[in-house]
Amino acid sequence: MRGWVVLAVGLILSACGEKQPTESDFKAAINQGFEKAGPVCVPLNKGFPVTLNQMEQEHGIGRALSALEGAGLFMSAPDGKGRRYEVTDQGQKFYTEREGQSIGLTVQKVMHGFICFADMRVEKVTGWNIQPDQSFAVSYTYRLENIAPWATAPSVIQAMPRLALWINGAQKAERKTIVKKTANGLDASVTDKEL
Repeated sequence: MRGWVVLAVGLILSACGEKQPTESDFKAAINQGFEKAGPVCVPLNKGFPVTLNQMEQEHGIGRALSALEGAGLFMSAPDGKGRRYEVTDQGQKFYTEREGQSIGLTVQKVMHGFICFADMRVEKVTGWNIQPDQSFAVSYTYRLENIAPWATAPSVIQAMPRLALWINGAQKAERKTIVKKTANGLDASVTDKEL
C-alpha cells in the first residue's frame, strides 16, 4: 500500500516539477518540530504551590507528587487538614507552567504545571499520505533521548500512568503529524507531545 501512495505522490509532484519529499526529509522536518516544541512533558493538572486535601493525596495527583517528592522534585509539609506541595530547586529544572482553563460554574484562566522528562526524536517514518491541501499526514515511531534519571524509577512510573505510556511506547507506538510544504521547505508543527 505504501508503495502505491509513494508512487502517487511522486507522480503528482513530478507533474508539478517539484522534488518528491523523502523519508529523511520528513524525519528532519519532524525532528525540527520537536526541537521547537521543547521537551516531552506530562501534566500535573495543578499550579504550584498547591495544597491537596486528603482525598487528592491518596487517589489523585497526590500519588504522583509523593513519588516526585521521593525523587527530590517536590517538597511537602502539612497545611491545615491538607498537605502543601512546592517545587524544589532540583524540580525547577523539569517543571514548567502553561496557561489553561478551569471549568466550573465559570470558565477561568489558570496555570497548570507540567513535569518534563525527555527529548523526542523520530525513530522511523512508517508512511505518509498527501492531503487535499498538499500537506502530508506522516506516521512515525519515536525514541526518547536525554531521559531524566528520575523518570525511569519504578515508584514514579507506577504513580504516573501517562509517563509510563511515553516510556513504554518509545520505538513501538506509532504517532501521526501533519507536515506542510513552505517556501523554506517542509515544516512540522508538532502538537502531539502530551498524552
